[in-house]
Amino acid sequence: VLSATTIPQAWSMVEVDVTTLVALREKTKTEFKKREGSNLTYLAFILKAVAECLKSHPLVNSAWGGDSIILKRNINLGVAVATPEGLMVPVIKNADDRTVVDLAKDVEKMIAKARRCNLTLADVSSGTFTVNNTGALGSIIGKPLINPPQAAIINTEAIVKRPVVVKETISIRSIMNLCLTFDHRILDGAEASAFLTDLKQRLQKISSEIYF
Repeated sequence: VLSATTIPQAWSMVEVDVTTLVALREKTKTEFKKREGSNLTYLAFILKAVAECLKSHPLVNSAWGGDSIILKRNINLGVAVATPEGLMVPVIKNADDRTVVDLAKDVEKMIAKARRCNLTLADVSSGTFTVNNTGALGSIIGKPLINPPQAAIINTEAIVKRPVVVKETISIRSIMNLCLTFDHRILDGAEASAFLTDLKQRLQKISSEIYF
């Protein structure tokens, strides 16, 4: 209620061609599981790209301070998790210092703790930006509510096969929607779109050399 009634929330969406990411994950997930003991999810790659983008777009990693904008020095990513007890948002601290391998392990650990209802206050505190992985539930488009006083929240939606025009021909590609809700007191459409465009480009250029 606080989010919906006190924050002027605007919304934007982009489509991302994640065909390369899908191929990379399929190629490496089995070996990754054997080597690291954790599942290699799309979310780990997305969190890494989000953390990198937040460094380049600090306003998106800020908070509303009543009559001012508070820029956050740390990048602490909240990850929304559906549990039998309701929605919980454990936080990965200093996510920009974590590798994809680290983030895959962090996500698995946090989700397990959330579903066992073992999260501590420290586990859910100090988030600066929230990632809502609604794609895991089958959603393809959604508008999440901002977690006050954060400046924005993003939905990562389900990856689906779609016909896409590529160099004047029709090709079947893996497409994912990114849906950003942002506080219009802090961000304008141009700033929000710049962040989404940067994130889109990073996800479309993912390679094993960059992320492993």
